Amino acid sequence: MKTGRWTKCMILVAFFIFSIVSRVIAAEKPFYEDKTLTVLINYAAGGPTDVEGRIIAKHLAKHIPGKPAVVLQNMGGGGGVSATNYLGEVAKPDGLTLGYFTGALFRFQLKEGTRVDASKYPFIGAVESVSVSYIRSDVAPGIKRAEDVVKAQRFKAGGLSNGSSKDVRFRLSFDLLGLPYDYVTGYSSSSTARLAVQRNEVQYHDETLPGYRTQVEPQMVKTGMVTPLWYTDLVTPDGEVKPSADVPELLPFTQFYRKVMGKSPSGVKYEALKAANMSSTNMQRTFLLAPGSPEAAAAAMRQAVEALSKDEEFLAESKKVMRFQPRFQLGDEGVKLYKQVSDISPEIVTFLKDYVAEKQK
Repeated sequence: MKTGRWTKCMILVAFFIFSIVSRVIAAEKPFYEDKTLTVLINYAAGGPTDVEGRIIAKHLAKHIPGKPAVVLQNMGGGGGVSATNYLGEVAKPDGLTLGYFTGALFRFQLKEGTRVDASKYPFIGAVESVSVSYIRSDVAPGIKRAEDVVKAQRFKAGGLSNGSSKDVRFRLSFDLLGLPYDYVTGYSSSSTARLAVQRNEVQYHDETLPGYRTQVEPQMVKTGMVTPLWYTDLVTPDGEVKPSADVPELLPFTQFYRKVMGKSPSGVKYEALKAANMSSTNMQRTFLLAPGSPEAAAAAMRQAVEALSKDEEFLAESKKVMRFQPRFQLGDEGVKLYKQVSDISPEIVTFLKDYVAEKQK
């Protein structure tokens, strides 16, 4: 009798110890162990976002605790919004779908096509990327230096679409400088707009550094066809403009404006430009998880992206392929900037919506 009671007690104790050990092991097991992570890219294969996304995914995997398998999924459409909405509405909130998006935050700001509020997506990090403006050197009376653009006679500026952050930002910059221009938009990509500049169908375009360094600079700047003007502002959470280490030969727009106009830019158009630059220059590419994803997943992914930002092998391949070093917005400052970008004033939102709409008439 006593032996049977003792046996039952031992079984209960063993079960209790086993349950505790199981919980400890489960708690110590990395969130992503034995799982598959899908990196969702919001543009079609072959474009800049896809090229960068594939390099990032290749190197990111080794930094994620638990070493999950990583697969890529391209979902173009809607100017990048289709994938954003998919992540917000369709993807499971299990931390297993990571969005790598271009231009998402500008759409969030304008609430154009996005159906889930930006604040709902766990922010992981962002990659900044400036765009360099350039104009044909034969625009009358002749553009030999960047400063000559303020004397330019009417020229045609080529864009991608009325509502793209690229178009909105260069239009605002031209308006602030008082430049005379005709707006021509609808080019399918910067490659086609660049070709239009080469053919003199339009005289102005701007491009991010991979396109500028690999195509524009060797083929158009060095041959004297175009003159580089400025690059888009990197705006801190406090509203200050900081220089880019990647384009030391040029000034950011705000400093260029001060140089040629003798004063600082101001007014609603400048505030709108700053807001657009925060979302499209400081955070041109963003890493986001599906709303409701476990905090353990977000913490692991933030740790991985921070490690990626210091990965020499990744940085070397990025420089080789993309011709610039990716610079990340991470940690508390990244979160602060993301919240600020996602919550711009209603007055600026209204202004930007109206500004886009006036070219759609």
